[in-house]
Amino acid sequence: RNPNRFRSGNTKLCFAMADKLLPGLVVTAGAGVFALWYLYREQRERDTEAIHSVAKKAEKLAQEVARLKKEIDHIKKMDSKTEDEQAQLKQFSENLSKLSSDNSRKIVRIGTRDSKLAMWQALHVEKLLNQLYPHLETKIIGMKTLGDKDLKSSLSSFSNKGVFTKELDAALICNEVDIAVHSMKDLPTVLENDLKICSVLTRGNTQDAFVLSAKHKRKYTRLEDLPENSTIGTSALRRRAMLAHHFQNFNIIDVRGNLQTRFRKLDAPSGPYDGLILARTGLERLELSHRITQVLDEKKLGYAVSQGALAVVCRGGDAWVMDLCEKMNDVSTYLEVTAERALLRTLEGGCKVPIAVETKYDLASGELRLKGWVTSLDGKKIAIADKISSDVKPNIDKSVRLASELGENVADMLKQRGAEEILIECRGEIGEHMGHVAPKKQN
Repeated sequence: RNPNRFRSGNTKLCFAMADKLLPGLVVTAGAGVFALWYLYREQRERDTEAIHSVAKKAEKLAQEVARLKKEIDHIKKMDSKTEDEQAQLKQFSENLSKLSSDNSRKIVRIGTRDSKLAMWQALHVEKLLNQLYPHLETKIIGMKTLGDKDLKSSLSSFSNKGVFTKELDAALICNEVDIAVHSMKDLPTVLENDLKICSVLTRGNTQDAFVLSAKHKRKYTRLEDLPENSTIGTSALRRRAMLAHHFQNFNIIDVRGNLQTRFRKLDAPSGPYDGLILARTGLERLELSHRITQVLDEKKLGYAVSQGALAVVCRGGDAWVMDLCEKMNDVSTYLEVTAERALLRTLEGGCKVPIAVETKYDLASGELRLKGWVTSLDGKKIAIADKISSDVKPNIDKSVRLASELGENVADMLKQRGAEEILIECRGEIGEHMGHVAPKKQN
């Protein structure tokens, strides 16, 4: 019934309990604070270690990136150094792919005249192709041309151009052959029906050769040693005119046929010929050099346009064949004959007019020299001109233009010196005056 009695008792109880519990609570709280501090310190150390580890990894990664960047720069430098080699390899692969993928073009058909010399020329081209492309198959197809069939008429009497080429042109157009091999001096200066010269081979010797008849038994060693009124045979108006100019006392008459036929005519005991004038390179190609009595001076007599050079002709749209034959092309010969053919084209000449040339190309200096002669059939009139073109380097497009311009310029110089009048006279005389006859001695 006395509340203060109870309040006083509770207070005492609380204080008693506090005295018992407070030291434990203090210890517990301190332990908790210590535990929290300890855990925080451990976590901070782990975080610090983790940060250091990440920093080390970042440093290693940066070093690796730098190393890789250096390798990439090195590779780029190597790539730039080998760019040309890679381009060449790519081009080679493309060419090889063309050869291997075109199943319809396993064989290259080579068209040629069927004379012994023409066959040698075709075999020579076949050999070059086989050396360049060992797995390429080839086939030679021989045929006769108008010039081979008609051996009685003189070459100058034929009314059309391409006496030795028309049949081969037709075979190309009709897809009977893939290429045609020609002695380049037989080719017209302008090809028709989209036919193209795809290769000009390295030129042989350009000089003419004097061959003595066997009936003289080596009595004479030079053309100049022959007696007056000796008879010399040749099929070219150019040779007749130049011989008439230098040897007024010789009789110069026509001779036709292949080399074997001409030698039979020359050596016949009752034959009219004391000697023949022939192309040196043709004799050499057929291993007949032993028949050469004298090699004539080209600086004095010149030679035919493109003499000694071989040309390969194909269809203009046949890129595959043009790529095949391009590697056979000889730059020096190509530039020389380009200049000569430009001269011939400008003078509107051919085998029917007496035009002679002498050309020299110096690859080292880039100097191309062309000399031209136009001579009347009786040898009494002659026009001569020569010129040099410099900086004709093997940059083929520019050099071909310069070579063509040189030929045209020399032709214009010849016209200014009377060549045009001589050629007009020659065209009128052809068919009536087919040779030079030595003048009779007056008593």
